[in-house]
Order: sequence, then C-alpha cells, then structure tokens
Amino acid sequence: MRADADLDLLGVLVTRRGRLMEVATVLRRYGFASIAAQLDSAGGPGHRLVQRVTDRFIDPELASASAGERLRGALTELGTTAIKLGQLLSLRPDIVGPNVASALAELRAGVPADPPGHAEDTVRAELGADVTELFREFDPTPLASGSVAQVHRAVLHDGTPVVVKILHEGVRRRVLDDLQLLSALAVWSEAVSPIAHQLRFAAVAADFDRSMRGAVDLREELANLQRFGAMFAEDPGVRIPVAYPERSSAGVLTMEEMTGHVVDDGESVRAAGWAPDELATRTASIYLTMVFRHGIYHTDPHPGNFLLNPGVITILDFGDVARISSSKREQLEDLIAAVGGGEPRSVTDALLAITDAPPGIREDEVVDDVEAQITDHLTGGVDAIDLAAVTRGVAVVVHRHGLSLPAEIALVLRVVTLLQGLAADIGADIDLRSITRPFALDLARRRLDPKVRLGRAVRTGRAWERLAETLPGELSALLDHIRREGGADLRLRDPDGIADHLVDGLLTAALVLSAGELVSRSVPPKLGSLSVPGLAVAGAAWLRYRSIRARRAGAPSAAARLRLAERVIRSARRPGTS
Repeated sequence: MRADADLDLLGVLVTRRGRLMEVATVLRRYGFASIAAQLDSAGGPGHRLVQRVTDRFIDPELASASAGERLRGALTELGTTAIKLGQLLSLRPDIVGPNVASALAELRAGVPADPPGHAEDTVRAELGADVTELFREFDPTPLASGSVAQVHRAVLHDGTPVVVKILHEGVRRRVLDDLQLLSALAVWSEAVSPIAHQLRFAAVAADFDRSMRGAVDLREELANLQRFGAMFAEDPGVRIPVAYPERSSAGVLTMEEMTGHVVDDGESVRAAGWAPDELATRTASIYLTMVFRHGIYHTDPHPGNFLLNPGVITILDFGDVARISSSKREQLEDLIAAVGGGEPRSVTDALLAITDAPPGIREDEVVDDVEAQITDHLTGGVDAIDLAAVTRGVAVVVHRHGLSLPAEIALVLRVVTLLQGLAADIGADIDLRSITRPFALDLARRRLDPKVRLGRAVRTGRAWERLAETLPGELSALLDHIRREGGADLRLRDPDGIADHLVDGLLTAALVLSAGELVSRSVPPKLGSLSVPGLAVAGAAWLRYRSIRARRAGAPSAAARLRLAERVIRSARRPGTS
C-alpha cells in the first residue's frame, strides 16, 4: 500500500512539478506546517521538526494570524480548486476543527473576468454558432464573475431575458490537473499517517473530485435545474430558473433570468412583502423537504442565492447540489430524534452509530462532552433550540474524540448552520415547531409503513442467513483454538464462572445456528418428533439450569460442554443432516 502510494505520488509529482512548486511556495510562506500541526493534535516529534524548519519562511506579516486565517489566505492565492477545497473543508469541522472551519467558511471565490472576446469564442466553440445566431441580444460585459465561470445577460429571439454562464478560459484543464495532484497526495497521506487514515482523506478527496468535475461541466447544473424544477413544479411559492438545453453544453449554460428583491437584511425582506420570521421558517421548510423527502438538496443557502417576490422564493445557483442516501437519512433522523429527546446517552449512541470511532474511544467521556456541548442547549424546549449552537456542539465532540462524520451528514449539518445564519442576518427566528411537525408525522408514517418494515425484515433475514452460513465454521475454529490453548483449564483460571457463561453462550449459539442450518437446507423442521427450534430453546434452558446446578455443586465441566458444542456445530454443517 505504502509503496504503491509512493509510486503514484512520484508519477504525479514528475508530471505536475511546476504546479507543485507553486503550491509549495505559497504554503511555505503561509506557514503550512504550523497549520498542519494545529489540525493534527497528535503531531509527533518529526512533525514538530518540520514545523520549526518551515516556519522560518513564514511571511512576518502573517505570523500573528490564526491557523484558519492563514490557511484561508493560502487557498485564496492558489486559485479555483484550492478555494473550492477550502469551502468543502469548511463543511468538515470533524476534520479541520470548528475554528478553522469557521475561518474557511468566509472563503469567497471572486475571479477577474476573462479578456474581451472569450465569451463569444467559447459560445461559438461549444454550440457551433455565433452569439448573434443564438441570441437577439448578448452583453459582452459580464454581469458577474466567479471562481469557475462568468455570467452574461442575453435575450432570446422571442424576447425572453436569459443569463448565459460561461466557463473561464482554461479552468477545466487547471482543475483536472489539480485534482490529479490532490488525489495522489490524499492516498499517500493515508498510507503514511494514521490520522489521515482515520479521517479518510482519500474518501474526502474522492468526494471533492466528483464535485469539482461536475462544477466544470455545466451539463451537471443543467440537469440539476431540470430536476429541481420538476421537484417544485406544483409549489407556486418556489421558483427555479428554466434551463435551455439547446443553448447549453459542457462549457455554456443558458437559463431564465430571474428578478426579485435581494436578501440583505430585515428591511429588504419586508420590502419584498415578507415578514423575516415567515421567510426564515419557509426557507427551512423548503430545505427539509429537499433533504428528507427527496434526498437531494441545494447546498448553498446563503442570501445571494435567493430572490424574493411577494409569496415567492426564487433559488439560484444549482452548481452545488448533494444527495443523501436513504440509510444516511435514517441515521440522521435518529440523531435528530435523540437530540430532540435531550438525553446525553441517546445522543452519544446515535452519534457513534454514524461515525467511525477510533479504537479505544472512551464512551463515558463522549457522553460528558455531548452533555456539555449539545444537550445543555436543549433545556428551553423546541422553540428555544439554537440550531447553530447544537451543530457546533456536534462538530466539537466529533473533532475532539477523533470521530469522522460521513460527508453526506456533515454537509446537511453545515446547511443547517447556514440556514440559521440566514435567519440571524435578517433578524428572524425559525419556528421549529411548525416546520418539524409535518416531517415528524411523515417520518412516523414511513417508519411504520408495512412495505418498509417488510423490506427491513427481508434484509435482516438475509443477514441472518449469511450469518448462519459462516458463523458455525468461525465458532468451530474458535472452539478448536480454546481447546488447544487450554480449554481444559478454564475452570481453574476462572473461579468467578466467566468461562461457564462463555461456554453456555457458545453452546446456545451452536443449537440456534444448527436449527438455522437445518431449516436453510430444506430439512423438515423436526428431529424425530421434536421441533428443531423447540430443541434449541429447550437446550438453552437446559444448559442454564445445569450451569446453575453445577456452580452450586462446585464441579462445572467447561471442557465437556465445549466438546458438546463442537459436535453440535459440526453435525449441523454436514450435508444431509436429518
């Protein structure tokens, strides 16, 4: 693994050495080793040596800045891919920590417009026709310029106002080159660093790779516009721009120009005919619908992506869209239900169920932190819950204990924080009670739906069937090992009776698994006149009774029961058992 990662990285470094030198120069000037040391709380002596050597090159004007501020500056200077990576990391406080994530959340991707003529040339190359053929009017001066593309106003020949999004010159090639370098570095870091392996750097890089490839292929955004347009087609209170596929391609996207009031503050919201509390609650409800009913959602609910008209919210920029699987949705629902209950142990159990916990984690310490960071914010009832504080608390607990949130759930939690921030910007409160009630009822219906329960039962049955096929052999091997390693001495080494409980448990498992084997092999469920499942239950009860009597008599025979368990398992594994 390490050798393969080294070779892969070496190949990329040779082909991308110019870009690598540029990246290294910028990171060195911003004191990247120091930043990395703060991100890696387990940095060892070698890490500290690299930090001391590298920090000699820090720009003196940057030395007093925080780690997050310096990382934000370095990523901004490195351009499109780095900025987008920083924005992704701002969603992962479990990886970079809450303070660095907060600093990276301020990354803004303003890029100068391309030289005059680039837009027209790109349209011609991508669509095979001049702008004069495709549009009645086309403004060569960009309306706005972002990290990946710039936007121009235009008018179709039928008089429809549109905007045309055009990729920046050379951006696709630069992004793909950077992604190749980043992927190799992530795989290599996992091979050499336990921390990077625990935080799944390669998986994070793979998610980022998929996202960025979509960002530089505007056909992805076109599909998103069509998908979300259909999703809200029956809701007159939500508008999604109409896309024009015949005037779109990988490098050009033409869509309806939307009008309305920009969301700046409470006054701008009221001027658009909305009450701030009403807007905050409605927006949160829209996003809950996306996440929990459709499993696909717009990931960037900042004020600039909304336009307001009386009774209508227009959502812009569908370049950043994410999905959440049904299994992750259920885990998130369990976490939300636990948080709503306010019991630290339940929240901890739900949190550990969705994260990758490192070996040796102290669950009692996690419970204490959950109480301090999360459940203490839940004492005032539903209406008083501070969503941002709860989400930050989750981030603190996850980062402090080396847990790793799945990207699907981390992104949803970040969206929750952004929605709370939007509410704060306009001086509003989100009415959690009114928006969560219909979703709670919907959740209850889904969880109790007979089809859903049947599907789960089938999946569980298949899992037990697989277990019945594999576990007898594994138990047999375990029993062999125990017997070889001194099973006959169990009574002498275990004066408190632990071995008896272990052996009774193994034999009970053997009987139950034997029943499963007999049934799964289509053998009638009777041995003579006895029911196989009944025999398993009776055997377990008999073992318990004999165990108690033997312990009272002071003469348990663990080795004998081990041999019996082994015979039961092996007989169950023989074909044609009757």
